[in-house]
Amino acid sequence: MCGIFGHTGLQNEKIENSHSALHTLTHRGPDSWHFETKDGLYLGHRRLSILDLSPNGRQPMQADGVYLTVNGEIYNYRALRQELIENHQADFVSQSDSEVLLHGYIHWGIERLLDRVDGMFALSLFDSRIRKVILARDHAGIKPLYYGLREGGLSWSSELKALERFYGTSNLVIDKTAIYDFMTYLYVPCPKTLYRDIFKLEPGYFLTYDLGTQELEKTRYWSLAGLEPVGLDAANYETVIRAAIHGAVEEQLVSDVPVGFFLSGGIDSSIVCYEASRCIEQLSSFTIGNADESVDEAPYARMVAQQIGADHHSKVFSSKIADKNFPLMRSFYDEPFGDVSALPTNEVCKLARERVTVVLTGDGGDELFGGYTHYRDAERIFDPVASTKAWVRPIVVALKNHAPLRLIAKKAQRYESKTLDDPIERWAKAKGGVLKSDRFKRTWAKKNGISRDYDDYWYYRKHDDPGLSPKTRAQSLDFHTYLHDSVLTKVDRASMAVGLETRVPFLSKKSIATAWSLPEDLRYRDGELKGVLKHLYTEALPAEVLYRRKQGFAVGPIEKTARLYDRTKNVPRQILKQLFPEVFGA
Repeated sequence: MCGIFGHTGLQNEKIENSHSALHTLTHRGPDSWHFETKDGLYLGHRRLSILDLSPNGRQPMQADGVYLTVNGEIYNYRALRQELIENHQADFVSQSDSEVLLHGYIHWGIERLLDRVDGMFALSLFDSRIRKVILARDHAGIKPLYYGLREGGLSWSSELKALERFYGTSNLVIDKTAIYDFMTYLYVPCPKTLYRDIFKLEPGYFLTYDLGTQELEKTRYWSLAGLEPVGLDAANYETVIRAAIHGAVEEQLVSDVPVGFFLSGGIDSSIVCYEASRCIEQLSSFTIGNADESVDEAPYARMVAQQIGADHHSKVFSSKIADKNFPLMRSFYDEPFGDVSALPTNEVCKLARERVTVVLTGDGGDELFGGYTHYRDAERIFDPVASTKAWVRPIVVALKNHAPLRLIAKKAQRYESKTLDDPIERWAKAKGGVLKSDRFKRTWAKKNGISRDYDDYWYYRKHDDPGLSPKTRAQSLDFHTYLHDSVLTKVDRASMAVGLETRVPFLSKKSIATAWSLPEDLRYRDGELKGVLKHLYTEALPAEVLYRRKQGFAVGPIEKTARLYDRTKNVPRQILKQLFPEVFGA
């Protein structure tokens, strides 16, 4: 795990500015830093050493006129390395997974390489033979990658803060539609960022930038819809799913530094720990507890740790810690981000970093195996008939057609089109966030020139697949939006802030393909959320863990003063002003 930064159009007198931008990523790569300049490019890398700790593993790497920097890990690198040696006589100088990407690109090209690689990564390649820069992000969006297009040049980085430093925030223009989108989703949706000329590269995409023509081309190389089905049926699904999860966990244990595990007390992290306990004799697990015992999951985590024989470590998260660390949300995320569970996540990362450099997490299990409670409502959400009581529509239609006041008729017409007939609006309300009716949001939009016709839910519409069954449609929406923009972003920044690498077995390509091939009735076996996982691990994990109600991490008293929204969907202006005064005013 590392941090990368680079740009075209290098001028020698500005190289210190390039170094300064790279060093904003020191937390991502505290072990060392190196850079190369080639043909007017700056290629910088901050290293967190995980595989091949020797100098041979440092970056930028180069071979045959191709230069590479990458943040992430490639889990199937051993098999790919062997194939490159046997079939292409590739000459490796290190034992690192990164060098496999370099030789893989040289011998296979970018599309075939990305098709064969399984891992988490954000990479940059400069091919001096054709004078092109290639940026690519992993299939699930586990690792972040930002890029900027300004003054005829391309720049890129693992985090927004490096591009802020490179360009200078005074030279950047805030994208007010991105701020408005934040009020809807509680994150800035990809590909937008806080600034107009800086973007996030979407998961499963690569882009190519031609230094000669300065043309940029973006290509999608992976999608859920494009997956080849794994043959699953009632006779074999138990064996196939268990094998896929176990294989992903085993593959992601490879490391030259100590590896640990987040153990929340929920199903997904418990399964990852259980499967790891079948591979290694002693594992270290880490939990963050809650000072409010009514929402504390730590006892369930201890229960699992005892059952699998883990060396378990825990820490209690209190409102005092929350209030102290809340201002760090700005430094972690660089742009508005509304999930304050980032604070306890950062605390468990600190706890783990005292003993290990890598942890495995259970993220992705909810989206793939159907764990969120709103999936129970998918039929109602996506079926306009089932979603509305029979007597409501006739009244709305009558008001629309016969109301004496034009304003009432107009509101009835909008309610019919948006609420009764628009499944995406119903989805947005089921998901939560700050709705269009919120007074502060509407006031802010008016003052900042956001049109009343602006589509609040464009991001959901962009990734919606109406051809899927309701529950699978809901899971697909979460996978393509909330998972990488909120869940994975939260964990990446909270962990990399302390130089900790987090790996996600449920999001290996094989795990995803297997889960997505599972018939819906088996996925929700016995009508249960994650019914298939509960069934498969009944003998392995405590029933108290498998069948208890799902809950998120409640931050306690800070919820009343520091959350970016509350049950009435009001945005506390003082909090937004505190974190982002340049956006919401001092």
